[in-house]
Parts: sequence; structure tokens; C-alpha cells
Amino acid sequence: MLHANLLPEKEKKSITLEKSFRIIKFFGIFISGILIIGITLLAPSYLPLYFQNREFQHLLLVQQEMIKKIDEGKIMSDVLRTQAIITSLRQTADNSSSMLDMFNLLTAQYVGIVVSEFTINEQAGITINGNAITRNDLLAFEQRLRDSSRFQDIASPLANIIQETNINFNLKGTLKSQFAP
Repeated sequence: MLHANLLPEKEKKSITLEKSFRIIKFFGIFISGILIIGITLLAPSYLPLYFQNREFQHLLLVQQEMIKKIDEGKIMSDVLRTQAIITSLRQTADNSSSMLDMFNLLTAQYVGIVVSEFTINEQAGITINGNAITRNDLLAFEQRLRDSSRFQDIASPLANIIQETNINFNLKGTLKSQFAP
């Protein structure tokens, strides 16, 4: 088939322009539709991520400002204090068998004696606080401690033996050097 366009040249150009405009309009609407559908489908997942990212950026700035304000000297002193505690715990662990024997000596079931506190300081000084039902129970407990050969000396204040019953006692002494912490 043969097509012949007999329109004047000016109208031929307008038809060609109209055809080109319709093609551009069709593809423009098609591409715009695809973009609108894509944005509609992506927006619900994008918006929360966008706001989360803004919040994280804000938190990062706040944390960076906090880091600038932290006193490094205080942190260093805390670290040194923690190291000293760990060293002390290691030394205690090394002496744990003698300390365990001491603990067993004090917590053995003595009739009428309850030891409530036992303290050893760095100079091997000891303090034992507790309660005795009777004076004889307290004197027997004190004698057992002396006989245990762990203590260099044990001092019992006179106030410990003034009462006959229900005695809150306090004993002080010094450990022998082989049992010292």
C-alpha cells in the first residue's frame, strides 16, 4: 500500500509534531506512573529509616560531646583502684587455703557461740565479734582459739566476761606470720 500525504507542508509538520508530542506524553505518563507507584511502595519503609538515621546522628553528636567532657584523670584513677582490688583478690586467692582453715576454725559448731564478724587487716591484726550464750562458752571459745596455734596473741576485754549470759563479745589479736595475709 502506498500512502500519500497531500496536506500542505505546514500542516505536515504540525501532524509530525503532534505525533511526537503524543509519544513523549505517553512515555512521560508511563514513566511518571512507574515513579509514583515506586515511591508509594518505598515510602513506608524509607521514612522510618530516615527518621531513625536522624536520631542516630543526633545521639552520635551527644555521645561525642559527652566523651569530650569525661575526665580522663578520674577514669585513670578508677582503673588504678580496680587494678589494686584485683591484685588484692589475687593475693587473697594465693592465701586461700590458710584463710579457708581460719574460716573453718571460726565457723565450727561451737556450742553457745555465734561469730558475726571476723576481720583481718594488712598488719595481721584480727577482730572477732559475736555472741555467746554463757560466759563459760565464751571462755572455752577463747581457749580453743589460743590452742589453735594460729594466733600470736588474743586480747579479750574485761567487758566480755562481766555478764553471765547473752554476751556480745569482741576479741582482738594478731595472727602468726605464717598465717598472715
